[in-house]
Amino acid sequence: MAPGADGPLAALIDAAVAVLAERLECTPGEARERLQGLADRSGVPVAEAASAILDSARPSSPAPFEEVRRMASAAAADAAAMAARALAAPGQEPLADLAGTLQQRLAHEVGADAVAVYAVEPDASLQLVGAAGVPPAVVDAWSRVPAHPPTEAGYVARTRDPLFLPDRTATPPHYLLVGGPGADWPSRAVVPVLGDTAAVAVVVAFFVKQQTFPAAVRETVSTLVGEATGEIAKRLRAHPHQAGWITDAQSMLDAMPGAVGVSVPIRDAGGEIVDWVLVAASPEATDVTGLRGRELVGSSTATRYPSIVGSELWHSLAQVLSSGRPREIGPFTYTPQTAGIETAVFTVRISRFGGGVLLTWTRLDEERRLAARIAQTERLGRLGYGEWDLGTGSVYWSEGLYSIFRRDPESGPPTLDEAAGNLHPQDAPRIAPQLARVFEHGQSADLNYRILVAGEVRYLRARFETIRDRTGRVLKVYGIVQDVTASEAAARDRARLVDVEAELAERLRMQQTEHRLVVALQQIILPIPTGVLHLPGLDVAVRYLPAEVVSRVGGDWYDVVEIADGRSLLAVGDVAGHGIAAAATMARLRHSVAALAVTSTEPGELLAYLNRIVHDDASEPTATVVVAHFDPQTRELTWAQAGHPPPILVSGDGTAAALTRPPGMIVGARPDSTYDTVTTTLAEGDTVLLYTDGLIERRGGYDSDWLGPLLRSLAGTGHLPVDELIGRLQPANPGDDTCVVALRLRPA
Repeated sequence: MAPGADGPLAALIDAAVAVLAERLECTPGEARERLQGLADRSGVPVAEAASAILDSARPSSPAPFEEVRRMASAAAADAAAMAARALAAPGQEPLADLAGTLQQRLAHEVGADAVAVYAVEPDASLQLVGAAGVPPAVVDAWSRVPAHPPTEAGYVARTRDPLFLPDRTATPPHYLLVGGPGADWPSRAVVPVLGDTAAVAVVVAFFVKQQTFPAAVRETVSTLVGEATGEIAKRLRAHPHQAGWITDAQSMLDAMPGAVGVSVPIRDAGGEIVDWVLVAASPEATDVTGLRGRELVGSSTATRYPSIVGSELWHSLAQVLSSGRPREIGPFTYTPQTAGIETAVFTVRISRFGGGVLLTWTRLDEERRLAARIAQTERLGRLGYGEWDLGTGSVYWSEGLYSIFRRDPESGPPTLDEAAGNLHPQDAPRIAPQLARVFEHGQSADLNYRILVAGEVRYLRARFETIRDRTGRVLKVYGIVQDVTASEAAARDRARLVDVEAELAERLRMQQTEHRLVVALQQIILPIPTGVLHLPGLDVAVRYLPAEVVSRVGGDWYDVVEIADGRSLLAVGDVAGHGIAAAATMARLRHSVAALAVTSTEPGELLAYLNRIVHDDASEPTATVVVAHFDPQTRELTWAQAGHPPPILVSGDGTAAALTRPPGMIVGARPDSTYDTVTTTLAEGDTVLLYTDGLIERRGGYDSDWLGPLLRSLAGTGHLPVDELIGRLQPANPGDDTCVVALRLRPA
């Protein structure tokens, strides 16, 4: 199951398999497969997953902690293991430097080869806080040591007596030994670091050569650890947030419903509790200020909720922490001392948990406020809600539904036959069969009908949905009913709704027809090559990305022309607007470029010609264009632009930068616009991108870093084939067309 798992690791895994088999009521083989799958999904070693499972199953932990552990999902257990692993990454432990110093002294005095320092957590588990000379694989596998099954380090933490093991093979099998492949130390010394009433840490010294541990060696090891005791305890107090049990707590609360949190006490120099700080919170946990989930972590009770200080709840927190007996407080009213925060009514259940308390709270007035908002919504919208459980026969009607049917809530909901009796005689033959199909066959229905109540005709609209079992039997029916009685006005509104729906359908049909026409027109006048184009001295690739929105297909275009003298003309443009008009203008511009290339290849002159063509168009279109011609003899790219985004130069060394744009007004704006040109000499391996604004303009328009995302995505891509390079580009705005032309200087 785990390559190389033998000795202590194999025992650890076997113990976890036994726990899983008992929990899941499956065979050991099935449990072993489940353990392997858990480790694979978490990306952690099998031994670590086994450690997390055994940690959750330890019998010696307080009952509230065990109760919450059982409620946590497998995902929470995975997260707890991974968090513990990250906490003890090799070389990142909070006491790593101290462990190194201690290892050097023990190596000099008694020949120790490695040292591990474990902090003792409130739940009797151990957290690795420092290691020196310990292989990374062992640090990874033993970063968190559960209280069950016992280990030599856990034994010393519990008994507070040092343990010297000359021969690991002769050790009684009642506890596991820290170690693993490549770290089978034959001898080890395990010494507690004592606090006032219990061990706060354990130091394990490992020996590659067998050590008999005479009295002098034992005394030396104990003395050196004793000299480090003060610093170890001080450093551990400085890192309370490193506690592994808090990491576990947050991981478990992430998988729990409701408002749940873990709070730890803050004490003064005399040991008195002066505050409580929330160190973990469930995703659904909220407070009176509007904070939610992990936003609550770090909240001080005395600072954020001062009204609680000195209250029954405040004293109950300390009592539960001391006695371990759960307690429930409330309902009680919390009166905030900050303006703008409403008074709230809560019940709170408190249980001891690790080194703090587990809090589960329910805001009672929130349910009343929600019910009031629902009732107000029903009144304003003239709505009512009904629910029919066909299995139990129970029926629920909201206050609004009673109001619509003018029925006294004290009499309860009517039977189906009684409700059908309210149908207007002219509507009953049409509606009754449809209701029967809802309740008997589980069909959804959207109905408009009339009822007679107290001699009054009321117009209703109702929507029914159902839940069925696998056999198709109807289990529940849900209905929302709206009173749309507005007499003749309601009838006119319904007629108008029919007209509007027909008009929308016609618009949609026309839009789809236009879309098909535009797409066909684009395919005819703007063919996209499937491979790389080879021009004199250049390799050219083209990519066109149509807009996702049907109605926005239109005016992006390109053209590539090989001139008789060996030079090449390249152009990219974007016609303002979308649809047939934009596509038609695009066609005129593209064909004009090809025709004008015969008479002139100077980009500025070409843009001036295009400007006059577009300006004289009666439909008054506008467009942005960039035109360039390339001379393979001189490697010069001469270009001009009309309100278009600047070309991007990707150098052979991978850098990407925008070329400086010469002045140039968009074409079609003024009849006498002129356009300057600039010349860029290309080096071997250079690539130039001409593109439309769909590649850079995000929804909402441009920002100050409008070219930054594109330049960063192009950095380091100069070595890619030119077609693969542009194949990686994605439009910044999927709602707009994007056209990209990439040209690369081909080696001579």
